[in-house]
Amino acid sequence: MQDIATELGLSITTVSFVLNGKSEAMGISKATVKKVNDLILKKGYNPNSAARILRTGKSNTIALIVEDIGNHFFGNIAKIIELEANKNGYKVFFSSTEGDNHIAKSLIAAMQQSAVDGFIITATSGLEDEIIKLKKEKKPFILIDRLLPGIDTDYVGVDNFFGAYELTNHLLLNGYKKIGFVSITSDMSQMIDRKRGYESALKNKKVHIDERLILEVPFSETGEVITASIQKYLKENKNIDAVFFATNYLGLLGIEAIQLNKLKIGKNIGIVSFDDHDVFRLMTPAITVAAQPITEIASRTIELLLKKLGKGKKSGVHVSEIIKPDIIIRNSSPKKKR
Repeated sequence: MQDIATELGLSITTVSFVLNGKSEAMGISKATVKKVNDLILKKGYNPNSAARILRTGKSNTIALIVEDIGNHFFGNIAKIIELEANKNGYKVFFSSTEGDNHIAKSLIAAMQQSAVDGFIITATSGLEDEIIKLKKEKKPFILIDRLLPGIDTDYVGVDNFFGAYELTNHLLLNGYKKIGFVSITSDMSQMIDRKRGYESALKNKKVHIDERLILEVPFSETGEVITASIQKYLKENKNIDAVFFATNYLGLLGIEAIQLNKLKIGKNIGIVSFDDHDVFRLMTPAITVAAQPITEIASRTIELLLKKLGKGKKSGVHVSEIIKPDIIIRNSSPKKKR
């Protein structure tokens, strides 16, 4: 750094900020950043990560462990977190659990060995011991999207109950009475709250909860199997006049099943989905959704983690942020004709 600073007529501090990805945050011009990076390339300078960790105790890396990085929701969350982390000098390691507790445990262990500075985790069922261990070791982490009941942690997520209640209530107000609910078999908080919201809306309107209209499919099943299950479910419940899909990927598979059953969305059957998707917006008719405020969730999550990673005395008070989803009414759930 001293050689680079001397050759370019800069301070060592400025060179350090550039090397650690903090140039934008510190107001260093793009021209200066280019000069430093060009000279680094010319000289073949490569920082020694292991030496930096030994010297500073920090790796300037964050582990983001989610259910499925290829999912629309998690993919967009990851993009925003990476951008904000980079602005503050951190790199992000991405990984997916596929909802498998064993994979989640092994990923946390691997990231610990890689000396990441902090974690952002979408918890799987049965991950309580690992989360408690991270707390005891005072490792900075934030849970995102789902809570582990009984464990006091920092958490950012959406109000799943509110979103599900509002979607179901919207269908009821539009005259639908036989409302199906398609979800995954799960004991995770977000799925439980979505089902609870659906059932509470029915109860409040004094509509009988018919268990035959509730379909839960294993998360691990292939798309083809889930589509076939939804097809069968619709054939066996011909009285269904609307379906609430608890996730966007179930909604996409459900639309395929509906079309294979020769039903017309908005005419023969109304549908709504938790989570938006580009396809939902572009369809005819477009699909009514509870859209998760992805930018707000991701930005708040990385902001909280960066605060925990920063210097200074930690308060010990955990932050739990529940953000309401946006209910977007489209043409897939029109008022029923009497």
